[in-house]
Amino acid sequence: MKKILPLIALLLVCVLSASAQQRKTWNFRNGVSDETISNLEADANWTVTKKEDGTFNQAVDAAKMSGELTANGTVIEELRGLKFGTGGLKSNNNYIIGSNKFRFSRASESVILRVVPGQTIKIKARSANSTATNRGFTGDDNMEYVSGPAGGICLGANVAVEDRDENGDYTLEWKVKEGIETTLEGDSVDVSIKVAGGGLDVSLIQIDEGDVKEETGTKIAYIFDSRNPDDGLRASMLNQGVLAQVIEDAALTEIDLSSAASMTREDLEAYDLVVIGGSVTKDSPFLQTLKEAIAYVPMLNLNVNLYETWGYGIPKATTTGMLDVPEAMRSSALYADNLFTTGMPGIDENGQLQMLSSGNITGWTAEEGSYFADDQILATAGGVNVIHIHNAKRNAYIMLPFGNDVPMTSFGAGVGRIVPNAVSMLCKTKMQVTNAAKPAITLTYRNQYTVVSLSSATAGCKFYYTLDGSEPTVETGTLYNGPFEVHDANVTVKAIAKADGYNPSAVQEKAIALYSVSAAPAISLSKESGKTRITLTPENENDVIYYNFRGSNDTLQCSRYSEPVEVIKHVTITAFAGQFAEDGTFLPSEAVEELVDVQDEKVRMDVIGHFTGSSADWSTLKTTAYNFYTEEVIDTKEVTNDAGETSEVNVYKPADVLTLMDPGNGWEFKTYGQVGQFQNNQITHNVLNFDAYNPQTAWDDSEDEATNHCVQFGGRGSNIDGETDPASACIQSTTLYQGPFDVVTYASGFNATGKVYVSADTTDVNSWVEIGDVSGGTIKGTASNGKDGSSRIWRKAIASYEGTDLVSVKVASASGTLNLFDIFIKNAGEKSAEYTGIKDVTTGNEAAGEVVRTMIYSINGTQLGKVAKGINIIKEVYANGTVKTRKVMVK
Repeated sequence: MKKILPLIALLLVCVLSASAQQRKTWNFRNGVSDETISNLEADANWTVTKKEDGTFNQAVDAAKMSGELTANGTVIEELRGLKFGTGGLKSNNNYIIGSNKFRFSRASESVILRVVPGQTIKIKARSANSTATNRGFTGDDNMEYVSGPAGGICLGANVAVEDRDENGDYTLEWKVKEGIETTLEGDSVDVSIKVAGGGLDVSLIQIDEGDVKEETGTKIAYIFDSRNPDDGLRASMLNQGVLAQVIEDAALTEIDLSSAASMTREDLEAYDLVVIGGSVTKDSPFLQTLKEAIAYVPMLNLNVNLYETWGYGIPKATTTGMLDVPEAMRSSALYADNLFTTGMPGIDENGQLQMLSSGNITGWTAEEGSYFADDQILATAGGVNVIHIHNAKRNAYIMLPFGNDVPMTSFGAGVGRIVPNAVSMLCKTKMQVTNAAKPAITLTYRNQYTVVSLSSATAGCKFYYTLDGSEPTVETGTLYNGPFEVHDANVTVKAIAKADGYNPSAVQEKAIALYSVSAAPAISLSKESGKTRITLTPENENDVIYYNFRGSNDTLQCSRYSEPVEVIKHVTITAFAGQFAEDGTFLPSEAVEELVDVQDEKVRMDVIGHFTGSSADWSTLKTTAYNFYTEEVIDTKEVTNDAGETSEVNVYKPADVLTLMDPGNGWEFKTYGQVGQFQNNQITHNVLNFDAYNPQTAWDDSEDEATNHCVQFGGRGSNIDGETDPASACIQSTTLYQGPFDVVTYASGFNATGKVYVSADTTDVNSWVEIGDVSGGTIKGTASNGKDGSSRIWRKAIASYEGTDLVSVKVASASGTLNLFDIFIKNAGEKSAEYTGIKDVTTGNEAAGEVVRTMIYSINGTQLGKVAKGINIIKEVYANGTVKTRKVMVK
């Protein structure tokens, strides 16, 4: 063995390096750890939001903070070493910690770095506003700006310039002046870099060349057993000499299980890669340790025969030596050939790669639900799993069944690339083993019992909890299988989280209280042609009722009920009642839902046209107002002032200069002097919250279809006498739509209005017919930062065109600064027909034949014992085996 072992380095080498010096790099593109996310979520001074897939999106400060930023009493690790000044700070929203950026939100904010004279400081950043031309960084008097955009200004992404990198960032660099006074330890000095103009997104801060990593090479452990024949794969690879040029950078450790006294999972975690050779047998005393190390250290296993002992699968022989590579996997780095000379055999057009020139491949099978069952399969053979990767992004594991039962002369030339590629892939996934993020404990109060739910920022967690005051462990805690009820007072729930490749989290605990909670409110409907009135009645007179049309149980997404609500389109209402506890906690009842239909409703649910401000086509829109009138006098008029005095004034000819933007997406922007511009804002759903763009009422958000960003119809110019120009901006369709249809708009702007028009002949200015209004918010309110937030409130409006012509649609400015997010054109198509096809259950079954079984489900899929009020899904099984499904509605 001693003679052969050094040759493994030719196979098992990739050049990585480990950090050894003091930190000088803050790379925000690396994201934040689960522990940081957990601390941010636990701190009321930070507000954390998630993406649609549940992963971390960003954290925004909710309090004025300076110095080193902390969360949950701990310095935020990704920001450690950076200090922040007090300039420019407001009560909140000063910083955003994102998944790939750090944002300074306000002008005059600053970051403070401790450096020594002569060092350089590099920042990679971009303006947070795509059209801004005045945002950047300036260094203090102890620094000299040596390179980067002029004046340190980072122009917005939509401003034409060539000085950005592939990520859209500018690189700014300063040098700390020599000879300046240094009064701090280590002859150092604090320097300050200040924000100018407004928000900036930073991806990197670096001192000199950044963190210099210790050049010790990649530490690889090769595990074998000298008592057994070794796999001949290494010698086969040696003959190709494919990695000889990088062998000197590897640090290879031989671990012979025949003479090893002990080996723990922690021992193996010290390596960048652990390779299990084919000579390791199923009865090795260290097999359990190797099993425990999976997902805690990158691992390449060449021996599929170990799976049965581990309980992770069964080896299965195939009748082929060809690998079948799924099409989606053919671009995997495992099959890259950049380390090899040209002409090596590769994957053919059928996705096949020759693994063995003689003999058959041994693969594996796994039972559903077992540890490897859901892994990404990189290759099969004869329909049997062969190569797979587990935990691909964090201390990954790859199985390559190249064990000692395969003669080295049998390997096909095309597999020569796979082992070194696997090594390279695995080494890049090396991560320090950390604790899973502490679970969040959410309590939902019911009448004299409490529902407990557990969640964690670490993906894929299992939770273990206790209710008797003891500390939970994986071994002693109760496995969490979903929300559970607690009916006893004076109980404390304690919980930990455990995820694959993470140590167990710290214990999270929360005392549980029991409350008297109201029953759900009663819903009653009063119908007349074209509208339905919804009345909500509480069980107790002093109950507070919230309602929404989104199926939400979050009070923030609800309107507070005060009087009957009228709807003109069918919706499903969700309502709950409750009272406030002494500590201010709202104690909601269980939610109740009901479909609200409208008599004689013209059901138009099919979207045939959609203008959205979120289209990138509008991001460059920025027109400015000009004088709407010429100096040509075309008439005079007599005007009377407040004192009753009359005088003549001139009437001037309009300029009639059209500004037109047609990006070719079915809609165009037109204006005769009125300002129009793209606004990069985000739609949110917290009813009547003035801190962001939110709906005025639950009805405005009933269809959950408003999209981000808008086109703004802004201020207008003045004529020669100082009178305000008329509104002239509009969004107009370049496509004709067949009537009848509804035009549904979403717009914001305090007391801002617009008009909806249709025309069959857009060349005739007199042919446009008004069919409805557009409205921004109508309620005055103030954001938490003290500023007027009323202009952010958005509303939904519906205008109907009942004609049958092919017409163009336009939404035009009428008054105020109107932000237009969306225009939906909806007619009665297939989706509408499906809804209007609902039959009353009392009409009976019109199908022929005998029904032998009937199953009834709610609209949410819950099986019911009998039809209930609202929509029911009824499945009927006939004697001949036919199954028919229909919707019925009980009124």
